[in-house]
Amino acid sequence: MISLRFLLVSLLLSATLFSCKDDDKNNPTVNSQTELLVSNNWQTTRVSTTDGQTIATNRLGTSTQVLFGLDMQFRNNNTVRAVDRVSKQIINGGTWTLAPDGKSMDVDVTGFKGNFPIVELNRTKLILRQRAPVDGKDTDINLEFDPSV
Repeated sequence: MISLRFLLVSLLLSATLFSCKDDDKNNPTVNSQTELLVSNNWQTTRVSTTDGQTIATNRLGTSTQVLFGLDMQFRNNNTVRAVDRVSKQIINGGTWTLAPDGKSMDVDVTGFKGNFPIVELNRTKLILRQRAPVDGKDTDINLEFDPSV
């Protein structure tokens, strides 16, 4: 009888331990988001509408088109650099900070300044929302970045 109780208690404890979820994955902290941002250089791979439709490069404003030739480097000291992907020269620089809730970031770089809501951020993808010209009209767009190799 004692071994049956021991077995039942052991099963109950095991079930309790293994059924716990890791809530941090669903609610990333500002620190974890900072780590994700600074762990990679980011290259623009696509610009899309808010519903995921790719926007052709020739429909974008010049300041958005330029992003395709740059690697963005977010640093721990809250500086950001735009580096030419071919020459590796620093083209532009400024500062960045995450909002206290971690849902957006403020970027202060010439030609790329504002508050950008974070649509997605993980080890392999960064998507920022921006209001920028498409066909000459200001539109909400998604700037999609992948890690630069």
